[in-house]
Amino acid sequence: MFSKKQQLTSGSEHIGEPQIIAANKNLLLFCQPSHKELPNPASTSLNNSQSRVSSFLFIGRWFRFGVVLFLLLSMLLGTAGCTASATTISWTPATRLIPVETVQGIVAENSDLNPQNSASNVLAWAVNGQAGRLVIFNFNSPGVCGAGGCLYAGYLFRKNVPPHRVFASYLNENLPPNKPLLQVVSDPSKTSDLPCLQVQQPSQNGIRQLFLCFNGSQYQLANSSLIELPNKTVP
Repeated sequence: MFSKKQQLTSGSEHIGEPQIIAANKNLLLFCQPSHKELPNPASTSLNNSQSRVSSFLFIGRWFRFGVVLFLLLSMLLGTAGCTASATTISWTPATRLIPVETVQGIVAENSDLNPQNSASNVLAWAVNGQAGRLVIFNFNSPGVCGAGGCLYAGYLFRKNVPPHRVFASYLNENLPPNKPLLQVVSDPSKTSDLPCLQVQQPSQNGIRQLFLCFNGSQYQLANSSLIELPNKTVP
């Protein structure tokens, strides 16, 4: 706070002098003047002004504190929101999500692997959308890997309809530890009946982020951006 209030005092002004109204030997009786002390107008005005200034300064200090607190909370909430909008895929054995026979059929459709022997090794991740249930398959086998990476496939499951493949791509898994290969993100346009996918791939100068959204029948590229990694070359 600023300097303490300055107390302005002034001597009281007495109007008139005490009058001797009786005298008896050494005893003197005095009659005090009937006029009361009058306040100093200048002192009252100054005190009122100082009080108003102090109130404004107090309110201003708390206003600034409130603004800073609001901005801090906004930053924290914004960060939390962004973090929650992207979900990193965590894999689980596919046979825990869908019947073994279905997994075997998907293996046979996408590779030359032995369906009976390979079905137990296939990993999957599922998410629900308005169009149905999206299940992404990681075949988890060198038999479906090549120079461009390993095969990943996504299928749409709906009631009374055979599974329909909506996504398939060879993805390079050679990424920095803090860069997930696949993430599920919200569709900013709110027009897709399934969540969008964020795919990160190594590039010569950094990380290439690919955003794919469901167009009603297939996943297609909606946006692409490059995240540069200074002084680092991603293989």
